[in-house]
Amino acid sequence: MDELVRSRHCVGGSNFHLQLTPKYRKPIFWERPVRKLVEAVIRMKIFALGLVLEAIEFGPDHVHLFVTNCRKYDVPTMIQHIKGFSSWYLRKNYWDLFKNQLWGDSFWTDGYFFESIGRITSENVKFYIMRQQGKHWMHAIPETLKDTGRRLKTEQCRLDAFGG
Repeated sequence: MDELVRSRHCVGGSNFHLQLTPKYRKPIFWERPVRKLVEAVIRMKIFALGLVLEAIEFGPDHVHLFVTNCRKYDVPTMIQHIKGFSSWYLRKNYWDLFKNQLWGDSFWTDGYFFESIGRITSENVKFYIMRQQGKHWMHAIPETLKDTGRRLKTEQCRLDAFGG
């Protein structure tokens, strides 16, 4: 990410921090298998679009994505592809996992958060995402995990593989 992307006719960087939220802001990402499934579906679509998913992290009721190589897409189109495909795929193939908390024909809320990320180091991105994620999980530890002393937020941090 510290390097500019070079293609035949352009040189530059187009990187975004995105946040997507399930419909009704339900905490469907408590379960590790659900997080892994949603991550796999999002990765599948991002790869198909020719984008690069540098990092993905989950809160109980949202997902953060750090996407690079976005030069071919504006933000609304990119979001439409990611949310549209993942919603369709998850509802079609795995609806039983979510039907207790989500209903109707939506998986994601209508809105989303995005911010453009310029040329920064991967260490800055690691720091930002880890700081943000820590605060989301701090106040949302389920009773079953409080009893064991295990912290869910340590399970979902995978940024060491991100590079630096």
